[in-house]
Amino acid sequence: MWRKLDVPVRFLIIFALLYSTLPSRETLDERHCKAAERKGRKAKMSGGWNTIESDAVRSPSRSIFRVKNVQFEELISLDAESLQQLNPIGVIFLFKYPTGEKSSRDKPLDGDFDYSVLSDQPTDPDAEPVWFAAQTIQNACGTQALLSVLLNKDGAEDGKVDIGPNLKDFKDFTSAFPSDLRGEALSNSDIIRDVHNSFARSSPFVSDESRMATEDDDVYHFIAYTSINSTLYELDGLQPAPIRHGDPGACPPEIFSDAVVPVLQRRIARYPPTEIRFNLLAMCKDLRIQAKEIGDQEMLAREEQKRREWRWENALRRHNFVGLVGEVMKGVTAQKVKEGSYEKWVEDAKASTRKRVEDRQKRGQQGDEMDVS
Repeated sequence: MWRKLDVPVRFLIIFALLYSTLPSRETLDERHCKAAERKGRKAKMSGGWNTIESDAVRSPSRSIFRVKNVQFEELISLDAESLQQLNPIGVIFLFKYPTGEKSSRDKPLDGDFDYSVLSDQPTDPDAEPVWFAAQTIQNACGTQALLSVLLNKDGAEDGKVDIGPNLKDFKDFTSAFPSDLRGEALSNSDIIRDVHNSFARSSPFVSDESRMATEDDDVYHFIAYTSINSTLYELDGLQPAPIRHGDPGACPPEIFSDAVVPVLQRRIARYPPTEIRFNLLAMCKDLRIQAKEIGDQEMLAREEQKRREWRWENALRRHNFVGLVGEVMKGVTAQKVKEGSYEKWVEDAKASTRKRVEDRQKRGQQGDEMDVS
């Protein structure tokens, strides 16, 4: 039926969907909380982790983990100056996976594997242990990248984060585990999985089946970079160990921004020049605290507005619009039948679709095959 709708009618449906019959923000908040609970129960029964988007990873609602005074900022440009303004404790990088070349267990494409931090007897007994988990499940790389930074920044001193009781208990429980067992523990954590799944898009269809990605699929992956023991580490659950960039002790937190930018630039350089699908999120302290400390009311108002927009976006993401779209389509069709213009409307839609397909072919673009007969 959607294929038979011409562009103006589709626009009207979308317009009505988003503005005319959209529930209030308060109603949406109530509904998506209940929907998240139902989705969490279904996911718990199936053991599944749903796919989430990068903007859900940065959501302030991840305070469900009870992590205090932390936020994410999306960076448009990749330069040290932009990062320095945020003074990040870590960054999360989203990229298309794989890059073509593959690293071996002995040597990554950039940097060096640091197996010593996985040993029961580390080289430096005074150094803080590196929390690293192997990724053992699908769709969890965003949450795992986030945890890779948070669980290595636990503490009350400057540059550290209060990760809250839930993550603190999880870190203590898994502290003596090897990386593969930590990954299994993460995949079986009801608290972490439920929070993760609550940020997936709402869908009336629940499938327990999974399939392997094909060459036609666009597969993306999240990894984390942070300074641990004054050393720059890349934490990727698909790798056998943390990847050390630079010499040990050469990256104290105050120069993290300067050190991580060239590493990211080298990674991006491995892609074709036409590839632009990257996303960089900086994990930093809550900017509202800084605004209050320096008395910047404009900055404080801007940050508060940003959080209202994030909450609204999350409410939209979690709300299920399938029923509404169906009712709108039935209403439009019934009106056309009543007016006696249904057949003409369908033929006009077919003609419009044919024209779009022909125009696309003339431009040399390969579109989806459509049945317009």
